Amino acid sequence: MSEKSDIARLETILDFIEDINKIIKRHGTTEKALDDFEGQYALMMCIQQIGELLNKIQAEKYKIVLPIKDAVGFRNIAHNYDGINYQIAELTIDRKIPELKAIIQTMLENNGKN
Repeated sequence: MSEKSDIARLETILDFIEDINKIIKRHGTTEKALDDFEGQYALMMCIQQIGELLNKIQAEKYKIVLPIKDAVGFRNIAHNYDGINYQIAELTIDRKIPELKAIIQTMLENNGKN
């Protein structure tokens, strides 16, 4: 895989993060989105896709910065392997997703300077 593929994955993750933000905005809060049947499924699907994409990152320079292990672990929760803890889901969406977004944006900005 090429670095171009990793960059495309990172950009796609940002798209899923934007989708998460739209879902939350539509419901008013993360809690309300998770309480809604369709909102819950939509959020979990976005998180699953983010975990899948992060898990496919190849370049070591990205892998050492990204929270891949945590994202893959949460992806497994979203797949309902161990049941979904919605308090953890809410914390992840409200805190970790914005952190991930900032990391990826910085990486993509810095990539243009290389």
